[in-house]
Amino acid sequence: MAQVEKHHTFTHKYHNINLLWASLFIEELVRHGISDFCIAPGSRSTPLTLAAAKHPNAKTHVHFDERGLGFLALGLSQASAKPVVIIVTSGTAVANLYPAVIEAKQSHIPLIIISADRPPELIDCTANQAIEQHKIFADYPVFFCQIPSPTTSIKSNFLLTTIDQGLFQQGMTLGPIHFNMAFTEPFYPQNKTIDFNTYLSSLKGWDTHQSPFTVYHHANSPAQHISLLSNVFPESQKIDLNAQKILVVVGRIKDKKQALAIERFCIQSNLVLFSDVQSQLQGSPHNINGYDLLLENENFKQLVQQTDLILQFSDHLISKRLSQLISSSTATIWEISEHKQRLDPSHCVGQRFVTYPSCFIQQVSNSKSIDNTWFNKVNRYKTTLTTITNEYVTDDKISEINCTAYMLNQSTDNIVLANSMAIRLADMFAQTEAHIYSNRGASGIDGLIATAVGIAKNNGSPTSLLIGDTSFLYDLNSLTLLQQLQQPFVIVLLNNDGGGIFNLLPVPESEKQVFYQLPHALTFKNTCDQFSIRYQQPTTFSEFKTHYQDALITEDNKTTLIEVCASNQLTATQLQAIKEQLQHAII
Repeated sequence: MAQVEKHHTFTHKYHNINLLWASLFIEELVRHGISDFCIAPGSRSTPLTLAAAKHPNAKTHVHFDERGLGFLALGLSQASAKPVVIIVTSGTAVANLYPAVIEAKQSHIPLIIISADRPPELIDCTANQAIEQHKIFADYPVFFCQIPSPTTSIKSNFLLTTIDQGLFQQGMTLGPIHFNMAFTEPFYPQNKTIDFNTYLSSLKGWDTHQSPFTVYHHANSPAQHISLLSNVFPESQKIDLNAQKILVVVGRIKDKKQALAIERFCIQSNLVLFSDVQSQLQGSPHNINGYDLLLENENFKQLVQQTDLILQFSDHLISKRLSQLISSSTATIWEISEHKQRLDPSHCVGQRFVTYPSCFIQQVSNSKSIDNTWFNKVNRYKTTLTTITNEYVTDDKISEINCTAYMLNQSTDNIVLANSMAIRLADMFAQTEAHIYSNRGASGIDGLIATAVGIAKNNGSPTSLLIGDTSFLYDLNSLTLLQQLQQPFVIVLLNNDGGGIFNLLPVPESEKQVFYQLPHALTFKNTCDQFSIRYQQPTTFSEFKTHYQDALITEDNKTTLIEVCASNQLTATQLQAIKEQLQHAII
């Protein structure tokens, strides 16, 4: 259990019961080690806002746009690996959190939504700003509770035990939880205070110490998983890989220690490694970089298909070609992830280990000898790929490919990858050792600037965001959040005048521009002037490299936007040329 930073006495005097309940709520959350509270303005949520604002151990973050606020919280939670609270008022303010709630569920991110609501008597009677908020997020939260209007006829214990139960459920299944609190007026402090000492007497001393009301004890750590696996597979019955040609596929891994355990496992056992850009292992010398492109080569594809065991760690693979290979493989397929949900979109997993990678690795052995000849043949293709792609990642003519590869490969700090074209290019061409963040659970293009700001706010180190023009336009409101940063922040904006990703998809040519790409003919210098962002638009790759390095070490901690303007067809044309060369390459 995390300890609060500053000890304080929980007071018994409040202006009204609403402010007391809100203070109980915030206090219990802080006692669980929660420190970040994201707040949007609103009247009915005032009791919660004031309670968070006045708590000495609550760090508040504000944004007028609830959609952006939700994604800001996602970024804070991703970077801190801790739950983050979102407080919003009633009505459509709550509905605007839906995209972030979906992403949190799909990406196992522990958000805590506290929404203020109208009391039951104001629902379904045309009362102002009153909508049906009960379970508004359907089954996406891993826990939901409707909190009734505050009253002294309900013990304060109810509030605390409900919070504790919700956080326990969240600890067991990472994801968002939702408390919908119905407040009646008054919301604001009044002249007189009320002494609630008698009402709080049922708390049995909670108000005099610093611990949560109910403390749950459960196994949810790597060490406890190792103990559990040891009981299932004792030393005499270790998990036998029983394979000679083993392909290890690594999806999104948040914990660098877990990623490094997989890398050591592959190096020590001479296993072929395909690491997604989200794996924290893409820069490993052992990784087969660019496997997505290499799978265009039929000889390479057939060689990889000889594997007799695929070990997939985690989920959300970017490469469609790799996913298709796994789906069509005749090999045995095992999947390893600490998350309990099904991570099997192709419905082909034979063994599912619900545990941490390091725990699984400690419990495995192999009764067969690894086929080193096969391993070496697969690895030889790395040189072929480098030879073919080198001209595209080094050419001084500016492109989305060379700027993406340089940005990722030169940075060891934090990089946030937007969806659509940006993350696909990173997965194909980068060999990065940077810490990679993404919103890949639902892969939306919304809230990406806000998420990146949340990540930057939490860790305090230089952070870069690689984003496309459509995604950038979609989250312009969140540029106001950049004023809250105290360190260099770099936005590399890939502007191909609309949805360039649709050039890679079989979209009918006659409808492509009007219904899919939506060209806008915009550049963003004036936008940067409006939001006090330093602006650069390089015309060569050499200029881009200089601008990017300067932006990372700027002393005034001002955000820099580097706009990479490229023809809408350029990336598609370059990728097609690379694929054709790979298809005909003979190794």
